[in-house]
Amino acid sequence: MVDRLREAGKRLTAERRLLFDIVSKNPHLDAAGIYKLALEVNPKIGQATVYRTLNLLAELELVDVSPLGEAHGHYEVRADDHAHLICVECGSVREIPPPDGLRTLEDLEGFEVRRTELELIGLCPACAKKRREKEAPQTGDE
Repeated sequence: MVDRLREAGKRLTAERRLLFDIVSKNPHLDAAGIYKLALEVNPKIGQATVYRTLNLLAELELVDVSPLGEAHGHYEVRADDHAHLICVECGSVREIPPPDGLRTLEDLEGFEVRRTELELIGLCPACAKKRREKEAPQTGDE
């Protein structure tokens, strides 16, 4: 992180370190969630500072921003390619490796893939089970 900031002519401020650490330890939070955690550590940090810093970290490709099935971004430290399984009921997010077929497409099409972004939106096993139980016909004497 420090090297990337220096290359961009930016300093490593306490706020930048704090926000990067929060994103590192709490993947998939949105800016509001990150701001809330930052306030616990630094009650004087401003919301504008949080948004500017998150934008800078994304611009420098230190963090990735994904919608995760919503209209706003969620942040995570840039890592190996992965896909997100997003539950529409409970909001859980699970990471899985990208399907092998994506890299095969790279070979077939000659397209140089830098990274993949894939979101699969549906029901996690627990919510799918609850839904099936809820929708199952009730049996018994009435």
